[in-house]
Parts: sequence; structure tokens; C-alpha cells
Amino acid sequence: MLLAIDVGNTNIVCGLFDGTILRDSWRLATDRGKTADEYGVFIRSLFESAGVQMSEVDAVVLASVVPPLTPIMRHLIDRMFHLRPLVVSTAMKTGIVWQVESPSEMGADRIADCVGGYMKYGGPCIVVDLGTATTFNFVSADGQYVGGSIAPGLLSASESLFVKTARLPRIELERPATTLGRDTITQMQVGVVWGEVLMVDGMVRRIREDSGCPDARVIVTGGLSSVVIPGLQTPCIYDSNLTLDGLRILFELNDGETA
Repeated sequence: MLLAIDVGNTNIVCGLFDGTILRDSWRLATDRGKTADEYGVFIRSLFESAGVQMSEVDAVVLASVVPPLTPIMRHLIDRMFHLRPLVVSTAMKTGIVWQVESPSEMGADRIADCVGGYMKYGGPCIVVDLGTATTFNFVSADGQYVGGSIAPGLLSASESLFVKTARLPRIELERPATTLGRDTITQMQVGVVWGEVLMVDGMVRRIREDSGCPDARVIVTGGLSSVVIPGLQTPCIYDSNLTLDGLRILFELNDGETA
């Protein structure tokens, strides 16, 4: 089986594939202070609860946007599975042409998102990932990554209000029924959540205009999608496992080569 690991700023998501089937997936909180041994305890317990033997894993693909954790994950994979992971970058075979000034700066999660979105649904497509950051990625009909954008995510925006102001509280990320909040907490929820909803609608509209692809399909993924999608006016495909599927596809495209 293939173990796909996506190391993000907020969560580490692990997916266990049996062929093309995602058998199990788990989400851990990202903690830059944890050692490989500490992460190993969590992963071992997850495997045990799922009734899966560590020896059943015969390959690992790794995407990381947290540089300090990349060597820790490599060490963990070596110790627990006795394997070298395929580490995601634009230097590998992706099936996409990266039409940007510095392809090496592309985040590994965005690479997986683009590959998953294009290979599963075709192009032109706009892939929106609602995570720690909100990212937009446009892939053309012939598989060219033309560009995208990065904005603060819901958690980042909400936490910024709490940290940077003296009197505003930390809030739950819920979408009020109206944009006319009548108390401080609701007004913050309106600003953060409805602001995110309207940004996604507006950005999709503008990307379609700038790309000349008014019918580009929209694919949404990310841990905070359930808060945003119900408020969108833009029809979209929701794919909770898009990044993990992208990692699996990248592994298949590269014949399991390790680095």
C-alpha cells in the first residue's frame, strides 16, 4: 500500500491507498516542536486502530510546506517503514507545465492540488484550497499552470483579529445567516466568514475573466470548505481528498522514484 503524507502549517494529513482506493485517512495537528519519535507514536496508534500492519506499506509519498518538519518526516519514514519517500516538487514528472517565473517556489500541497484537479476533472480548472492560507490555482485545458494567488485563510484572518486587537475575542468560525451582525462576535464572523465567501466568488469570477475561460470548472478542497461552500454563489465540485489523490497520482507518474 501507498502512504501519502501532506505536511501543512496547521495539520498533517495522512492517507493510506490500496491501489487507487483511499482506505484510511488521518489528520494530526502540526507541531514543529515534536520529534520523529513523538510523531511515530501517533502514527503507530492510528495504524493499530485501523487494523493495518506497518509492514503493509511498501511506498511513501511526502509533500511538506513546513521545512523544519521535512527532515523529521524523512527520518520517521526511514525508521518506521524502512523506506525512502518520494518528495514532491515541480522538478518531478507532474503532467503539468509550470508557466511561472520560479516553479521551485510552488508549495508541494499546491502541486498536488493542481495535479489532482487536472487529472481527475480536466481543464481548464480553478482549484481553491481553503486551509491555513486560501490558495487559487488555474490550470488550462492543455495542462499549463498559468498562475494563481495566495490569501490569508479563515483561521489566519480570525486569529489576526484576536491577536492584533485589544478587545476583540477569539471566535468560532460560523457563517451567520445575514451580513448585518448585531453584536461584536457576529460582526466578526460576518467579516471573516462572509468576507472569505465573497472573496472566493469574486476571485473565481476575476480568474475566469483574466484567463479568458468563462466556463473553467471550480474545484474546492481544504479543511475549512464546509464553512465556505454553503455561502458560495459559484457552482463548484467539492473534493475533500483532492490533495491526497494528487499525491497518489504524482507517485504513479514518477514510478515510485525516491529522492
